[in-house]
Amino acid sequence: MSHRGVLAPCTVLAVLLAGCTRAPAPPTSQPAQPAATTTRSTTATVTRDWALDPPVVDSERDAPCPRLLSAAPNVTEICCALGLRDHLVGRTRYCVHPPAVQSVPSIGALNDLNLEVLLEIKPDLILVSGSSRAISDRLTGLGLRYESVPDVTLGDLFTAIDRIGTLTGRPETARRLAAGVRGDLDTVAARYAGVRKARVLLVTEPLPDPPTQADVAGPGSFYDDLLRRAGHVNVAEPLGRPFGRLGLEFILQADPDVIVEVVPDEAARPAGAADALRVWSKVGPLQAVAGRRVYVLAGPQYTVLGPRIAQTFEALCRAIADDAHE
Repeated sequence: MSHRGVLAPCTVLAVLLAGCTRAPAPPTSQPAQPAATTTRSTTATVTRDWALDPPVVDSERDAPCPRLLSAAPNVTEICCALGLRDHLVGRTRYCVHPPAVQSVPSIGALNDLNLEVLLEIKPDLILVSGSSRAISDRLTGLGLRYESVPDVTLGDLFTAIDRIGTLTGRPETARRLAAGVRGDLDTVAARYAGVRKARVLLVTEPLPDPPTQADVAGPGSFYDDLLRRAGHVNVAEPLGRPFGRLGLEFILQADPDVIVEVVPDEAARPAGAADALRVWSKVGPLQAVAGRRVYVLAGPQYTVLGPRIAQTFEALCRAIADDAHE
């Protein structure tokens, strides 16, 4: 399955209006914690939750802003991190962070799009994550203005922040936010700089039982960017695209040192890493299984390419660092 079919937060409107393949499990209102990811001997680096504590430039606090409808969780978090919570008049069901945003009217989700609510709230601007001809045709047909932001690479996050800041009259705040997120990423990278580098397979859905193909993050994805930033090797490089599937034969030949599953819904891995290890042990002789280095990052926040990306980076580095310090 591709990124478009795995990661609910990044292109939710494609699900809502175009019926694409993304079918996420609804997240809870509070961010879930990673399930059994590391030995936990290392305390987490303190990074700022920018959506809860936006770095708004004083001169932009009262700048005119359109009535906004956010069509994806990553966009919602960016808007709130720019101090635009009060300008949001609509969101999707999956836009649940920061918690205060849940008071904003929801236009629904894949199977229950509330078109009546969408038209009733009359947003001046709909912010879309990703791109789709079906989306643009549908919104154009409804006479609604929209703008899309990219959502695949780590660089896309900073493009999205800059674009939304420009559209909403907060360009300086956007620059401040981008600098803060980059600083958080640098802090995490420095903390884990001494970790022995690993060959990693990052899986974007739980491996099915019995095992078949694995949905993975390949080159050009933000997960790949994070792995490279930490100095690790993505064994899915031969995939040749950001998200896709790899056969078990390829995975056996690649034989990763570490396997990390990103699981949007904790219920998919109720016993966390123990569940994942049990299923991956059925694939065949793998170093990651033999070394019990199969980990789970459970929770929707790990699928969102938003201002909390340094927290995802931290969780990923912490998992890979388990028993791997030089």
